Amino acid sequence: MKRLVIIVLVLLSTNSFGQTVQQLIDKVDLNNLELTVSEFSGEQSTTVNGTNVTILNRQHGNNDLAAQYIKEKFLALDNITVSEQDFNTTGKNIIAIQEGLTNPNDIYLVCAHYDTMADYCADDNATGTAAVIEIARILSEQCLDNTIVYALWDEEEIGLRGSKFYAQNAAANNQNILGVINLDMMGYDSDADGEPGENTFDIDVRDLHGSLTIKDDLLALLNTYTFNLNVEVVNPGTTASDHAQFWNNGFPAVLVGESWETNDETPYYHSSGDRLSTI
Repeated sequence: MKRLVIIVLVLLSTNSFGQTVQQLIDKVDLNNLELTVSEFSGEQSTTVNGTNVTILNRQHGNNDLAAQYIKEKFLALDNITVSEQDFNTTGKNIIAIQEGLTNPNDIYLVCAHYDTMADYCADDNATGTAAVIEIARILSEQCLDNTIVYALWDEEEIGLRGSKFYAQNAAANNQNILGVINLDMMGYDSDADGEPGENTFDIDVRDLHGSLTIKDDLLALLNTYTFNLNVEVVNPGTTASDHAQFWNNGFPAVLVGESWETNDETPYYHSSGDRLSTI
């Protein structure tokens, strides 16, 4: 999971002026990632609104606590504007914007969904949520040329509703979204160290709206820095996660996550067996 976070972090930071890429890589903290997954999946208690709570369940209509947790994580950062985007009577996206200093109208999104189908759901998708928060923590300290939107979607599990609302509005307002990286289920790998298939992950992409360029940039990073990762490019990629709503509305997007292509996804998918201990 940490290595995937680094790939996305480096791609988003290539137009920054501040610390070197290696200095940013060194800031990625596995302990931060594990703590966020543990708290967000209800494995351990945390503090929300000044109260000790346990976020056991994040199913739609029952995830106000989870949404507030995300907001407080973002609000603790500098150079970030945080908002809650209500798109129906229960659904709410949490949007954090870091405005670019040179090209503020050039926008990149790094995103994940935070709702679930059962209790816990550490891999799906506390891992993606933790990754977005960690990337925001690091890049919020940097001066960036372009705007980055850190987005956590609601109601992905019941029809990609939160991302659909955002993408449709972005298209209607002619936003210049140059790339979307969707992080969904990043934590599972059944292969032991040294076994074939170890550290394999998927990039799901389609030849739509320049999406192949994002894939190519990610592949170039694998050859530039030491990641010890094996990539499976899936083209045509799945439409079963939030990146598909950006394809549908004319924007370039990819999905990054564990390797469903090689049948190495968590066996606890959409169940309360999806725990931190299985990642």
